[in-house]
Amino acid sequence: MKIKGIHHISNIVNHPQENIEFYTSLLGLRLIKKAVNFDDAKTYHFYYGNHNGDLGTVITSFPLGQDAKDGKKGGGQAVSTYYIIPDGSFDFWHDRIKSFGLKTNEITRFGKKHLVFSDYLGITNELVEDSSGITNLYEYNGVTSKNSIKGFYGALIHSMKPKDTVKFFTDVLGAKISNEDQDFIRLELNSEIGNYLDINKDAYLRGKLSKGTIHHIAFGVETLEALINFKKTIEDLGIVVTDIKDRNFFNAIYFREPGGSIVELSTMKPGFNMEEFDDRAEKLFLPPHFEANREEIESNLIPVYVNEVSKLKRHHYLDSIGYLDANRFDFVLRRLNELAKLKNTRDLSELEIKEQKELRDEYINVFKNNFKNTLESIEVED
Repeated sequence: MKIKGIHHISNIVNHPQENIEFYTSLLGLRLIKKAVNFDDAKTYHFYYGNHNGDLGTVITSFPLGQDAKDGKKGGGQAVSTYYIIPDGSFDFWHDRIKSFGLKTNEITRFGKKHLVFSDYLGITNELVEDSSGITNLYEYNGVTSKNSIKGFYGALIHSMKPKDTVKFFTDVLGAKISNEDQDFIRLELNSEIGNYLDINKDAYLRGKLSKGTIHHIAFGVETLEALINFKKTIEDLGIVVTDIKDRNFFNAIYFREPGGSIVELSTMKPGFNMEEFDDRAEKLFLPPHFEANREEIESNLIPVYVNEVSKLKRHHYLDSIGYLDANRFDFVLRRLNELAKLKNTRDLSELEIKEQKELRDEYINVFKNNFKNTLESIEVED
């Protein structure tokens, strides 16, 4: 039995709006679903991918909120996600990422140049020019099909027991060693995209999964029958495996490989229904077992939206009221700037002067409230 390539990768993040802006406005990916965690309706679960939402292109995020503790990178974790970009698009992405206010670095892995950058929480991403994968036809905020991310190229894992991790992936999951250098062993999977897994040869102390870390990598299996067989094989090794979970878009099992990383094995079908894609985050998808509580669940989640931005910024609001205040703040600031520009060209009318004074007072009050919320969200650790 052999697993397919990377099915999807899931990150743990904090603020949902910041996450949406990173993956849609910066990376140009399509928002497939605004959903909730299947096991916790108080937490969003976002799915992003290519125009089809093809498995092998899907990155997902769990926004735990501003008060979640910081994670710590270490053993038993994937620590970097590699994406495929079209040939000739390296410079485009280098300039784009820097224009959004993020730093970049260039490294070489097994003869390929990687453009390395971290998101606003420190989760590492790497872009690699490669001809594999289909063209991503989704175009958004200046990212055209000529440059758009095509899917996964691979990922990097830090293991607590690297030799055991390599042995498990080769002997049990059917990967093969395709390359090796002084620092890494490269495993190759049975797929056109998402087919490389790099294992660092150093043994790492266990990390801590929380915001700012990759929670797990999921690998594809062809059928439900194959998933059942993998479950039995892995359990026979003495590894604890979850029951088969119906995730609506696929069935999945979860376990930790011998080096400590969480591994998900997921069926390739049924996948995502394109007719139900939600590019603008307008409808909340709920698993059937949560549907009866839709009104309560929606009222407790922070509102989110998909909009084009040219810079990444921090959002400090923590609830629906804060969301409304923050958006009002943006409106007040824009209007004050408009009135200031008008004043440079002509005298303001009495109504405009009155509006300007009222908006200034409101601006100060909203600023105070937002600043107070920011201070209250800061957690100091000794």
